Amino acid sequence: MRKNIKNILILSLPLFILACGFKPINQIKNKVIHIQNIDIIGDQRIAYLLKNNLLLISNSNSENKYNSKINILKEKNNKIKNKKGKVTRYNLAISVNLKLININNNKEIQKSFSRNEDFEVAKIHSDTIGNEKSTTENLTRQLSEDISNFINLSMRIL
Repeated sequence: MRKNIKNILILSLPLFILACGFKPINQIKNKVIHIQNIDIIGDQRIAYLLKNNLLLISNSNSENKYNSKINILKEKNNKIKNKKGKVTRYNLAISVNLKLININNNKEIQKSFSRNEDFEVAKIHSDTIGNEKSTTENLTRQLSEDISNFINLSMRIL
């Protein structure tokens, strides 16, 4: 008798969970905004990656239609020098200023995002350039996630 009750409970529990309307946040976060124009000023490599990631969250069927203006600032500073005065580590900082302008009522939403990370100077110059490139891509990916999370949260509030 108890074995039958356990079997019925195990089989019916997934039906109750699926029928309750639960949706993970990651599945419903898309499709809340349509970005018609993206104007980007700054580093072209970072601009290309950010633009593609913003277009991934854009949906042409959305009622929220916006134009966006993005300013990108990339700075590479000396972090650590050795006794000879030679740089052994750099700090790479990327700042993004985002401005979303609603097409219907010209309301503006502004937000600044920034990330920084260090990278090592290698013995071979091409390896140092590769370290800088991978650090730039990593920071751009993080900034892109920050921007898309901000857009999704701000569109749900409005």
